[in-house]
Amino acid sequence: MNKLPYLYKNRLGTFYLRIKRNGREIKRSLRTKDFARAKLLAIAFNLEMAIRGREMPAMTGPKISDFEFTKPDSDEMPREFDVVLPNGTQISGLNSDDDIRRAKELFGSQFAEAIAAAPASPFIPPILPASALAAISAQRATPIGLPIRKLLELYEAQRKLENVPKTVDAKVATIEGFIKLFGERAITGYGFDEAIAYKNRLIAGKSSPSRINAKLSFMRDFILYAIENKQYFSTNPFENSKISKSSKIKQATRSYEPFTQDELAIIFEASNYTLDPKKPGYYWLPFLALYTGARLDELASLDTEQIRQEGGVHFIDVVKAKNGPSQRRIPLHTMIVESNFLSYVAQRARDRKSKQLFPHLPPSANGHGKNVTRRFGQLLDQRGITSPRKVFHSFRHTFINRMSELNAHPAMLMALVGHYEQSAVDLSAPHFQHYQHAKNLRALKETIDRFDITLPIHF
Repeated sequence: MNKLPYLYKNRLGTFYLRIKRNGREIKRSLRTKDFARAKLLAIAFNLEMAIRGREMPAMTGPKISDFEFTKPDSDEMPREFDVVLPNGTQISGLNSDDDIRRAKELFGSQFAEAIAAAPASPFIPPILPASALAAISAQRATPIGLPIRKLLELYEAQRKLENVPKTVDAKVATIEGFIKLFGERAITGYGFDEAIAYKNRLIAGKSSPSRINAKLSFMRDFILYAIENKQYFSTNPFENSKISKSSKIKQATRSYEPFTQDELAIIFEASNYTLDPKKPGYYWLPFLALYTGARLDELASLDTEQIRQEGGVHFIDVVKAKNGPSQRRIPLHTMIVESNFLSYVAQRARDRKSKQLFPHLPPSANGHGKNVTRRFGQLLDQRGITSPRKVFHSFRHTFINRMSELNAHPAMLMALVGHYEQSAVDLSAPHFQHYQHAKNLRALKETIDRFDITLPIHF
């Protein structure tokens, strides 16, 4: 904390002005534990002391020297008195014309109204002229913004319209954790000191680089929301708070790896890879993940209405995705079309109780794929594939890596896996723009059918 002359903080966190007068020290409570407010009061006091001690440059608006105040009749310390402002704020311990002068500058017309009803005192100044009061009131301090919890409520409501529930929950949980660490205050009460301290706390907790950066990005997004909604009035303190690139490089060495052809043959070995009618997701999801490159929860959360057909092309309509580019249409690879998958979809569509494609997979805080991840991990252990970098997500790596080796157009590949705005993939001249959507689907079908990994099992 920056220290100011005359500003003192007691062990309970309350701020005081510490003044030496006639050889003795006097402390006057500022009645606040908020450093920003105490700082303003102390700055006003220090400014006045500077004006009294030396000539100051010209100031805009009314100056303290513009107004005359009555002086005490004796050198005796006058008695203290309190003033209650119209809004209920109480100013206590006033005992000099200096106190009155500072209060007038800080509280303007409200203080002028309240002081008229205060007890008589030899140092109470006269009411300032209306023009002077108006000028002082016009010199407003920087707005303090909404309390952080109130702003969080508004932020959460808006993000629920823009993000999937899992992302919203993660953002809110991160901000709640931040509040727990640094306490509740107005949003403008958090600055670079808190941002740096928060990042250091995350690093000390030994979280992974990706997790640290995710939480920092959530805080950056929250403050950005405050700035956009006129509640935060300075640079975003989380703007450049990401951890160093060296940490990211270290993390990259621990990323997932694609499956080899031999490992896929072991996973889908016909005699061991069988369908359990009560838990069909364990059978179909690895197969779908390999031939679509889709994320686990995008597949595990599907309902029957998301398996659609247009212009002779069967496709998955991914609408429950992590972000805008992830909402896309994935044509079904020929291997999927020639399997029994579409028959399974038709069977599930006749179920009147649930439209969920895999009803045995309940939703959780992390989506529908939690049990699939655990079950697939057990299968890999049974097959002797024990590398921690080989997991269900390795299917996505397998698909993207092989398609890159086959020289698939990067824009088409990104559109298939949700790394690109699919609507922006323009493969036709402007005069065909009305047919762009249908043509894209056919072009994507041609692209995905280039994926040439085969399995020892025919579904």
